[in-house]
Amino acid sequence: MAGIEQIGDLVMFVQAAQQLSFSVAARQLGLSPSSVSRAVQRLEERLKARLFNRSTRSIALTEDGSVFYDYCRQILSDLEEAELVLSQSRSHPRGTLRIGLTVALGRLYITPALPHFTAQYPDLNLDITLGDRRADLIEEGIDAVVRVGHTPDSRLVIRPLAIARFFVCATPAYLARHGEPQTLADLQHHNCLNLVLPQTGRVRDWVFQHKGQELHLAVDGNFRCDHAEALLEAALAHAGLIQLYNFLVNPAIIRGELKPVLESYTVPGFPISVLYPHKRHLSAKVHVFVEFMTELMEGLKRDRIVE
Repeated sequence: MAGIEQIGDLVMFVQAAQQLSFSVAARQLGLSPSSVSRAVQRLEERLKARLFNRSTRSIALTEDGSVFYDYCRQILSDLEEAELVLSQSRSHPRGTLRIGLTVALGRLYITPALPHFTAQYPDLNLDITLGDRRADLIEEGIDAVVRVGHTPDSRLVIRPLAIARFFVCATPAYLARHGEPQTLADLQHHNCLNLVLPQTGRVRDWVFQHKGQELHLAVDGNFRCDHAEALLEAALAHAGLIQLYNFLVNPAIIRGELKPVLESYTVPGFPISVLYPHKRHLSAKVHVFVEFMTELMEGLKRDRIVE
C-alpha cells in the first residue's frame, strides 16, 4: 500500500517526466532539484528499474519509465477525481472550468448567458476558447466542448442538446428581383454566398436532401468569407442566397428580414452536443455546465432558434 511519501514521490516523478527536467519540475512544485532527484531515486530503488536516462544536460524517460509514467498519471488523475467527488457537492463546484465553444453559437448565445452561470457558482472560474477546429479534449486538458455535428470519439461522452438545421434563405427584396429558386438546378442562376471553412481554407459545399439521399453541392457566387456572421450580414444587405444554421438565420426569419427557400430539400439536421472525457465520476463543475447547457438549449428551442 502506497504511503503519503510514496504519493509525493509519484507527483515529483510525473512532473519531472512532463518537463524532462528535475530543476523545472522542482521550481513548479516549489521544491529543490535535489528533492525531486531523491524522489526519483527512491522510486527506482523500490521498482528495481531505471526510470530516466540521465546526462549532464538532460533527462529522458526509459522504456520502463514511459510505462510507469502512464500508470502514475492515471493514478494521480483518479486521486484528483476522488478528491473532487468527496470534497465538492454538486451545488458548490470550484476551480477552473476549461470549455471550448464553436464561434457563432458560442458568441451569439452561450457567452452572453455565462455571466448568469458564474453568478450561480461564484467559486468557479471559466477559461473559454472560441474556435471551430476539432480540439483534442484529453490532450489539451479541456473539460468540455459544445460542438455542432457528428463527433464519433469513443473517449468522449456525447450529450445531444438540440438540432441545428441548415436553411437556404435570402431577403424578400433579393427574391423579388431574382426570383425564388424552386429546384436545386435553379441555384446556378443565383448569387450564392459561400462560407470558407477556417480549418481547411476550402469553400463548404451546400448540403441538401433529395429522395432520401444527402447531396453536397458546390454553388457559385461573388462573395466568400470564413465568418458565418459576415455572410449573414451580406445576405441581409440583399447580396444573395446563404445556407447557414438555423441559430444564425432564424431570428432574421422570425423578423421577416429573411425568407427560407428550397425547404423541401432541407437535411434532417445536425446535433448540437456537449462533449466531455469519460470518467467514472463526473466532476461537479462539468455536471453543472452540462445542466446549464441543457437549460439554455431548451430556452432556444422555445424561442425557435434551434430545434
